[in-house]
Amino acid sequence: MRRLILFALAFTAAAVLVPTVAVADSATHTYLLEMGEPNLGVAANGDQIAITGSGEFSVNPNAVDAAGEFTHTDSSGNVLATGTWAATGLINYQSYGCGEVFGTPIPPELCGGAVKMSVTLTPTGTSLRLPGTLTVFCVIGTHAPQSVLGPLTEGVTLNVPGIQNFNHSAGGDNDYVQIS
Repeated sequence: MRRLILFALAFTAAAVLVPTVAVADSATHTYLLEMGEPNLGVAANGDQIAITGSGEFSVNPNAVDAAGEFTHTDSSGNVLATGTWAATGLINYQSYGCGEVFGTPIPPELCGGAVKMSVTLTPTGTSLRLPGTLTVFCVIGTHAPQSVLGPLTEGVTLNVPGIQNFNHSAGGDNDYVQIS
């Protein structure tokens, strides 16, 4: 009889908690993306990409309206290309949380995470429209990983198929401001 009571209590608790988790995961949130300082990504050959920009993104449903500028340099710092980028779709957002950075409280609307979006890059002086995947990493939050593709750092990764894969974040300064 005792086992039956424990089973009934466990089943009831699970039935109550499971819908709560599903609702929490499907909440709609909107954030401002702010990248005033260059956010860096590095390719295996040492090339570097510096990304600035701003915009807004929402989850559930996924949407993004963001744009900015980029500078591509080689391992010696020589500029190979400059131009603009524009987001064309939000692939996903992995939240790290809000209101804390490295254990220090900050305003609760400041959040972090990994924002992965489809982008179109337009190099200056060309009519090229290059598709890519841009991920912006912000380490605000209680769930920031101990490593973001290397040492704990903010920054970006950018994959431009057939051109270059800047697959290591290399520093930067950005944040996401939750507005709803």
